[in-house]
Amino acid sequence: MKAMTNDEFAEAVLHKAEPATPFKPQVTYIPEGDCLEFVASNDDYYAERIDGLVTVYYSRETNEVMGSLIKGVRQLCAGIAERCPGFAIEIEAGKVKLGHLFLAHLWTRPRNPDDILVKTYRKLIQIAEESDVAAELCST
Repeated sequence: MKAMTNDEFAEAVLHKAEPATPFKPQVTYIPEGDCLEFVASNDDYYAERIDGLVTVYYSRETNEVMGSLIKGVRQLCAGIAERCPGFAIEIEAGKVKLGHLFLAHLWTRPRNPDDILVKTYRKLIQIAEESDVAAELCST
């Protein structure tokens, strides 16, 4: 019996492996930290805290926004509901679209539209809307 080369072995293993499922953007609520993690691509990323609420994930390959971590989510939802009562209309079956959450937070903060923070939030809103992700957390 002839020994396989490394390339032959790799090809044999890959041939038997199940095909990878395509990546889907996702949002995950982490109750232990009362935070939401949003990942829109499977790129490697680095994180940068932009304010007391959000840490933005940037792709190492493209430096584009590709996700975020939102802390203090229940308190955020309560504050938004108090200051923007119409926000409750955007909650369907206990879920809120992540883009709506970013937008509602942006509405509660006085900012200059040219501010880099506002531009970053708008990019997060765009990516969340394109990803069509929702979080289950604001109804309780």
